[in-house]
Parts: sequence; C-alpha cells; structure tokens
Amino acid sequence: MSARTSRGTSAPRAVVVGAGPVGCLAAQVLARHGYTVDVHEKRPHYTEHGLRYDGRTINLSLSPRGIDALDGFCDRAALDRLVVPMDRRVRHRPDGRVDAAGYGRDDWRNLSIDRNDLNLLLMTSADAVPTVRFTFGTECTGVDPVTRRVALTDRRGRSWETEYDLLVGADGTHSAVRDQLAERGLTHCRQHRTGVEYREITLRPPDGDEDRGGDGHRDGRMTPRAIHVWPRDGFFMVGLPSHDGSLRCTLVLPREGSPGSPSSPAFADLMTEEALRAFLRRHFPDAAEIFHPAEPDPSKVPVTPISVLASAPVVHDGSVLLVGDAAHTVAPFLGQGVNLGLEDCAVLARSLARRPGDQAAALDAYQRERLPEHEAAAALSLANYEELNGTGPRPAAPDAVPLPTLVNFVSSTYREALDIYARDRRVPVAARPSRPSRPNGG
Repeated sequence: MSARTSRGTSAPRAVVVGAGPVGCLAAQVLARHGYTVDVHEKRPHYTEHGLRYDGRTINLSLSPRGIDALDGFCDRAALDRLVVPMDRRVRHRPDGRVDAAGYGRDDWRNLSIDRNDLNLLLMTSADAVPTVRFTFGTECTGVDPVTRRVALTDRRGRSWETEYDLLVGADGTHSAVRDQLAERGLTHCRQHRTGVEYREITLRPPDGDEDRGGDGHRDGRMTPRAIHVWPRDGFFMVGLPSHDGSLRCTLVLPREGSPGSPSSPAFADLMTEEALRAFLRRHFPDAAEIFHPAEPDPSKVPVTPISVLASAPVVHDGSVLLVGDAAHTVAPFLGQGVNLGLEDCAVLARSLARRPGDQAAALDAYQRERLPEHEAAAALSLANYEELNGTGPRPAAPDAVPLPTLVNFVSSTYREALDIYARDRRVPVAARPSRPSRPNGG
C-alpha cells in the first residue's frame, strides 16, 4: 500500500517523535524523499539553554558506520571541528603497564564527539530544511495506528492530535511510541538486565598540563588520540578524549557490589569527591595521578542501570517505524549505540530510494534487513563486556582480530562481525540471543 497524503497536499506527512541525533537524521532522510516532516521533542528548545542541550556530558564514539550515515546530511567541516580522532586503543593494566595498539591501518579511526555537539549539529542541519518543522516541549501521549493519528501534549498541558502517513518513533530507550504499540500487542520487547550500572566521570588534567594534539600527557600514557580502557576484575572504566584535554569516562560497576568492600566496589561508596578520588587512586592510579574529577559533588551525578532491549517488529502496518534506541538499546560496552541508530537512517534512505512511492514495501525491506543487525549488535556489545571483565572466550588463534577492530573496520555488517567472532572464539551459535516473538499481522 502506498503512502496516503494528509491535509489535502500531494506530499506525504511524516511525524518524528524525538529530536536526538537519530531523530534529526531521520527527519532529513524523509524530507529528502518527499515528505513534509514534523519533529516533536519533549525537551525545551535548545536556544533556551545556550549551547548545552542537557546535563549529560557523555562523549560518543563515531565509527565509519555512523560517519558514512552522516554523509550529505551535515556540514562535514563543522563536524571535523567538533571531533577528536582516535586511531588507537590504550589498555591500562592494574600493575601500571600500558598496552597501546592501532586499529591496523593508518586510515582506520573513530571520532570522539560530545553527544550534545552532535545533536545540535544535526538539529540545525534539519532545521534548515524547508519541509522540516520542529516543535519543542511536546510529548507523545497516544498513538492510534488505525486512524493514523498521534496525540501530543505540551508543557502547559494543552493537548491535540495530528495525522500522519508515517510515524517514526525516535524517542529513545523509554520510547512513548514503542510503549503505545506494545500496549496494543503490535510489538514485543525483550529486555536483558546486565546486572551492572554506570555513571559518568569527567577527568581533567591539572591547569597548564593539557596536551590537545601531541602524543599524550607527560609520559604518553594518556594520549588524547585514543580510547582508554581500564579493565579490572568485575568492573572497568572507559574514557574518550575531548578538545579541552579532558577524558569523558564511563565507570561501570556491578549493581550488587558490596559497599565498603575494596574488592567489590559499589556506587554507594562514591558519593563524595574525597571518596571518588580515593577510589581512582586505588583502582586507576595512572589516571588519578594525572587527572582530577571535575564534579565537586559526585552524589548529583546519576547512576544508570545498563540493559539491552530489543523490539520486534519495528514496523507496523507500513505506517509506524521504530529507529535508534526506541527499537534497540545495546549495552554501551562497544560504543555502537549511536552508530547503530544512524545506520538505521541510512538503511531507511536506501529502502525508500529503491521503492519510490511504496512506503509499506520500503519499510518491510528495512525491517528484514535491520532486525538481524539489531540482534547481532546487542550480542557483540555484551561479548565485549565479557572481554573487558576477563570472562569472555579466548581467541582460537593468536591472530584473531580484536573485537572493536572487527566491528568498526573489518566487517561490513554486525551479523558478519558476530559470525567471525563466533568462529574465532569458538562461541556456540546457541549462545546468541534469539529474536522476540512477532505478533500476527506485524
């Protein structure tokens, strides 16, 4: 069935819920394929808060998958000014030794970028498209897939409904669009709780000791052109570089840690700056020697449980589509969440281009291609967590490709990467996650 039109116009109307990086890219993709696009975002307009969109300070790692998806949809020169290239991976051992290794080729690199910077870049790019309109401070409160209407409510409590030919749920892990479909039995969600939590830590060098483009801080252990990994027994920390010389780190600890136990730390022990500094000195001494926590009150930094969530189907009736974290939330242990979501948009663009005028066929093709990729990416993210903890399978051969290199540079798809990983590590196929059951008519 072809797309219907709304408001008596010749152009089909798309409603995108969520104006994160994936939602903003999806809006541009749809506009380029002839849609008029309304984007609804529950956060306030970004100009009300200056250049920072929200309180999070997390950095993202853009791999070639994500970078390729952005091609032609943002100012590449502006993107280059926002990123820090990372051409190697530095592993910090508990005994102080450091192993640094490139990805295998001089042109293989990932890009570290502040999530807010990427969001604003894509938002301003989409906002410049005449057929894209943003509405902020608006929340999705209902979806009627039969009449193809979505209910919206603003911050003042005013509610209204709007028609759509295509509804795109790009509203993240706690997607209202997905929840509306799930309540009607039109999609099923499977959640895997990892049993670990994370919080963000920004580590800054002492004043005057920044090294923003050389080989590293002091002795080279903290090179700014690398992703830094501190694997420990049962927990770990990962740091991505920023332009100001800081490292934006993600500290991952077991949810069932033992408060007060040095060997089994818990976030409950890290509620003061003094406690956080002591924790870093004990478990990450090379980082603590050079850097200092930026947060004066660590108790105000949220602690977030890490779960893997998969939805299927991600398309309903040729008119509703889930993308990004609304469709799949992968564990952040491999840095693939944003890349997987941006790649969703690239595949959507390709599917629409190959089936012009046939929205339902395009979405069906999109789903058949993406569901196996979502599953494989989730499995790979959990596999890397096991490797960081030292509990994963050992490579079958010394020359087996490291998992981050395999995913980011060697394989053409996540499914191919999972197949190679399973072969090289001799992982039983049955250990891979199974697809959620799909309702009839999905």
